[in-house]
Amino acid sequence: MSIEKELEIVKKNISDLIDRIIQIKEIIPGTYKEVYRKCGKSYCWCAQKKKGHPFKRITWSENGKIKTKAIPDKDIEWIKEMTKNYKIFRLNRQKLRKYEQRIHELLDKYEEKIISDTRKTRGY
Repeated sequence: MSIEKELEIVKKNISDLIDRIIQIKEIIPGTYKEVYRKCGKSYCWCAQKKKGHPFKRITWSENGKIKTKAIPDKDIEWIKEMTKNYKIFRLNRQKLRKYEQRIHELLDKYEEKIISDTRKTRGY
């Protein structure tokens, strides 16, 4: 496959990927998880059990610090969707970086090729 053709394909892939990225309108960074924690009351049933009370939360990193926020039951489906959107967004950005790297590699090859072809026309 020619360099020009491959550049066109990568260019189209980048365009499609950017379209997918900008279609995502709502994201929340972090990971949703249901964990168990003890409430700390000595008279509660959780004090004698290994597991504590179920605790639904989202955890994320902000300025190098781990943050956690409790999620009310009414927002569980929403937060799952928002964190899924975030993962898709980040994955697409990662793919975009790979395509950009490939574009640079192909442009380097293309530059070498056209320099070589140009030199052949006049002997430089």
